[in-house]
Amino acid sequence: MRRSGRPPRLPRWRRLLVLLSALGFTVFFLPVFGGILNPANLAAMGGFLLLAALFLWWPGALRLLKRCWARPWARLLLLLSGLGLAGLGILILVLCCQVTAGLRTEPEQPCPTVIVLGCQVHGSSPSLLLRYRVQAAAEYLNAHPESVAILSGGLGEGEEISEAECMYRELTALGIEPARLRLEEESRVTLENLRFSQALMEREGLSGPALIVSNDFHIFRALKMAEDLGLPAQGLAARSTWYSRPTYILREALALVKYALD
Repeated sequence: MRRSGRPPRLPRWRRLLVLLSALGFTVFFLPVFGGILNPANLAAMGGFLLLAALFLWWPGALRLLKRCWARPWARLLLLLSGLGLAGLGILILVLCCQVTAGLRTEPEQPCPTVIVLGCQVHGSSPSLLLRYRVQAAAEYLNAHPESVAILSGGLGEGEEISEAECMYRELTALGIEPARLRLEEESRVTLENLRFSQALMEREGLSGPALIVSNDFHIFRALKMAEDLGLPAQGLAARSTWYSRPTYILREALALVKYALD
C-alpha cells in the first residue's frame, strides 16, 4: 500500500527514457557554454524536453491520445503528422550519418590549389573553428610547397577585418609565404565561398583538383556544393570541439535540406 502524500514511483522503462531524454538535452545544451546557440541545438533541446515531459506524464498523454483517436478528423491529423515527422526524422538521420561519415575526410592525391573556407572572426582574431581550419591548411601547405591557397571569406557582422584577411595574417605568422596566398573577400556563405574561389582559379589559371579545407562537420556539404558547381575537389577535415560536434552535425543536416529546397 502506497504511503499517503508520496508520489507514485515511475516504472523503470519510463525512468530510463526520461534519463535518456535528459542526456540528449544535455548534449545539445553544452555548446551554449561556448557561445553556440543556433536553430539546430534549439530544436534538439526542445524536442528532448518534450520527450521527457511525455514520458513523465505518460498516462495522461495516452488518455489524451485515445480521446483524439476517437474523432475521425483528429485521427487523420495524427496519422498525417506522424507520417510527416517519421519521414523527416529518417531523412535527418540519414543526412546526419552522411555528415558523420565525412568527419575524417583526407585528400587521396596532392592538390595544387587549396581553398580554405572562412568562418567567424571575433574583431580581428579568428574564432576557434577558424583557427582549426588555418592550422590544417598550414600543415598541408608546409607538406606540399608547390600548392597555393585561396583564402575565402568576406567581412561579416561584428568583424573588423575580412575572414580572408584574418586567415592571411594567421598563415603568414605560421611561416607560409604571402606569394602562395590569394584572398577572396566577397563571399558570405559556403556556396559563395566555392563559386567565387572557382572564378578566381579560372582568372589566375590555377589548376585543380582543389583541396577544400573546413571543419570536419562541414566537409560533406562543402564537397556536395563543389560537385554541383562542377568544381573537381577533395576535402581535408580540420578538427572541431567534441562538445559542439553533435550540434553542428545536426545543423549541417538541416542546412542540406535547405540547400536541396533552394
